[in-house]
Amino acid sequence: MAELVRFPIEGMTCTSCVSHITKAVRKVEGVEVVKVNLGSDSATVGFDPALTSLRAIAEAIGRAGYEARVDQAEPFVPSARRGILSRLGIR
Repeated sequence: MAELVRFPIEGMTCTSCVSHITKAVRKVEGVEVVKVNLGSDSATVGFDPALTSLRAIAEAIGRAGYEARVDQAEPFVPSARRGILSRLGIR
């Protein structure tokens, strides 16, 4: 089962940075989805924990020249699902 997390990335300044990070993370075996957001200086990554880890993802980002703050990683729940969970009284 895929794990979906969001974490800060330091060092991004432009859309080229977003592209470099996205390409680096997509190359990591087990990564299923990656969305890098320049506005929030963060990445949301979906990956199979049986095939890779946050550490491996952070290392790929580091090789691309940026710092992934996986120590600040948080589970990510898409907004549509958050709305449903909130209506059910689940946070």
